[in-house]
Amino acid sequence: MTENEKIRHILKNLPTEPGVYLMLDGDENIIYIGKAGSLKKRVSSYFQKKDHDAKTRVLVRNIRNIEFIVTDNEIEALLLENNLIKKHKPKFNVRLKDDKRYPYIAVTLNENFPRIIYTRNIKKNRDKYFGPYTDAKAAKNTVTMINNTFKLKTCRKDLPLKKGERPCLNYQINKCSGACENRISREEYMELVNNAVSFLEGNISPVLKSLSERMKAYSSKMDFEKAAQMRDIIYDIQKISETQKVDVASGLDKDYMGVSIFGNEAVLVLFEFRNGVLLGRKVNIFDNAAYSNEGELISSFIPEHYREKEEIPSGIVTSVQVEESKLLESYLSGIGSKKVKISHAKSADDRSVIKMLQRNIDIIAAERNEPEEYSVEYGLKILKERLGLEKEPERIDCFDISNFHGKDAVASMSVFINGRPEKSEYRRYRIRSYDEPNDPGMMHEAVSRRVQNIHNEELTPPDLILIDGGPTQLTRAIEAVENFSIQTKVISIAKKFEEIYTSPKEPPLHFEESSPALKILQNLRDEAHRFGITYHRKLRDRRTTGSVLDDIKSIGQNTKRLLLSHFGSIERISSASIDELSAVEGIGRKTAEKIAKFFSEE
Repeated sequence: MTENEKIRHILKNLPTEPGVYLMLDGDENIIYIGKAGSLKKRVSSYFQKKDHDAKTRVLVRNIRNIEFIVTDNEIEALLLENNLIKKHKPKFNVRLKDDKRYPYIAVTLNENFPRIIYTRNIKKNRDKYFGPYTDAKAAKNTVTMINNTFKLKTCRKDLPLKKGERPCLNYQINKCSGACENRISREEYMELVNNAVSFLEGNISPVLKSLSERMKAYSSKMDFEKAAQMRDIIYDIQKISETQKVDVASGLDKDYMGVSIFGNEAVLVLFEFRNGVLLGRKVNIFDNAAYSNEGELISSFIPEHYREKEEIPSGIVTSVQVEESKLLESYLSGIGSKKVKISHAKSADDRSVIKMLQRNIDIIAAERNEPEEYSVEYGLKILKERLGLEKEPERIDCFDISNFHGKDAVASMSVFINGRPEKSEYRRYRIRSYDEPNDPGMMHEAVSRRVQNIHNEELTPPDLILIDGGPTQLTRAIEAVENFSIQTKVISIAKKFEEIYTSPKEPPLHFEESSPALKILQNLRDEAHRFGITYHRKLRDRRTTGSVLDDIKSIGQNTKRLLLSHFGSIERISSASIDELSAVEGIGRKTAEKIAKFFSEE
C-alpha cells in the first residue's frame, strides 16, 4: 500500500464523533495535534482544500500517518488536546514557553506552611504561580505587600522548629503570624494563604468577607488579639484596593488579551480587570509560532490559562476574532459556573484598552530582540559550563573591601538573582579585626560573617560566591566557607586583566571581553564596590570632619552645618550667646539654649 493509499484508507475509516487527532511523519514522530467536533470532517479537510495557509501546506506534505482518540464531546477534546500538546510538544503546534526573563509570584504549596515568594524558576510540583510579570519591581513589591498584609511566613525554617531553635526576626518584629510559636494553627494559617491567593487573583470582596467572618468568630471567643490582627488585615486590603487608579467604565470583571507574532515567537499580553480595576499585566511567550495566526494563539492560550483558575471573569475581550469562541465560552461557563462571553473589541472603551495593550506588546517585543549571545540568560549558561556548576547560578553573592591604609575598612556584598541586581539583599560589614592594610584577612572576616549567618539562620547558601581580588584573597575566602561546611563554589575576579580564578593553585580562566558571563561578574564586582565605597566615605568623613558638635544630643547634621557656616569655627560657636545662636536662620530658641548649655557645662 502506497503512502497516499494509506492516508485515503485512514480518512475513509475516521469516525464522525468528536475527538483528538495526531498527525505523524515518516519516522512516526507526532508533528501536529488537533481537536475536532467531527474527526472525519475536520481531518479530511486537510486533504481536500486547495487554499491552505503556509503552515497547513507544509504540514500536509509531512503527514505519513494519522491516529485519533474519540471523546464524548468537544470540551473533552479541547482539554485532551491541550494535555497531549504539553506532553509531546509537536513541531507544528504553537506552545507556551517558560521564560526566565520575566518573574513570577509563587505560592509554595509544596511546603507544609506555604510562603509567597518572587521567583524566575518554575518547578514541576504543587506550587501555584502567578505571572509572568514584566515589571520585576512591581512583582517584588506585590510579594512584600502580600506578606506584610497577611503576615505570612517568609523564612525557610521547617516547622515545627527544632529544639532550641529560635524564631526568625520577622516574628520578633510582628511581621509574621507566628506559626513557629503556635500562635496560629496550620488550619488558620492556610486560611490566610488561601485569602492571599484569592487576593492575587483579584477577588477582593470574598477575601474581605472571609476575614470579617474570622474577626467576628475570634471576638466571640474573646480572642481579641487575633481579632485585632484580622481587623488590621482588612484595613490594609481596603487601603490597597482604594489606591488603584486605572479602571474601565463598566466596573465588571473582564480580561483583555492581545497577541502579536514576531518570527518564530509570539507575545501575548493579558490585562486583568476586577470590579473595573486593572490589577496588572501578564506576559506570555509562545514559541513555534511562525506558522500560526493570532486567533489560533488566543484559542490555545484560553484553556491553558483558565483551567486552574478559581474565578473566571464574566467577559474576555480579544484583539482579534477567535473562531472557536463559542466552544471556549461553553468550557469557561462550565468551570466558572456562570455565563462567560468572549468578544472581539468593538466599543470605544474596549478598543482603547486593546490599543494600550498593543503598545505594551510592542515594547516587550523590542526588549526581546536582544541577541541571545548577549543576554543575561546566556551568560548564566556560560557560567554553569565554564565553572563546572550543577545548574545555572540563581543567586550570586559578591564581596569587595574598601579602606584607606586600613582605616575605616568596610566589606560590601552585592547580590544578583538570575543575573540581575537584588538590592534589598545587599549588605555592608564594618571590619572589626584589622586596623592596618590586610585585604585577604578582611575578606576572610567578611565571608566568615556571611556564611556564619547562613549557618545560624539555616538559610539557603548562594550558588556562587565571587571575590574581588586574586588568588590570595580567594584562598582566605575559601577557608571561611569550608570552616562552616557550606557547599558553595567560590571564585575571584582580578581587576587588572579581568581574570577569573576558580582555584588559588590553578591558572585563571579568561572570558572574551564581550562575554555576557564576564559582564555579569563585572557588574557584580562594580555593584559591590559602589555599595561599599559610599559607606566607607561616610565613615571616613565622619572621622575626619567630626567635632565636639557631634556630642550635643538632639541636634542634627543640618544644624551643625548652619552653625559652622554662620560662625566659622567651634571656638566662636562655644562663646556665642543664646541670642546670637538663635539669630542663625533655621535655629530656634530651644535649640540655641541646648547648645549654650552644652558649652557652659563643658
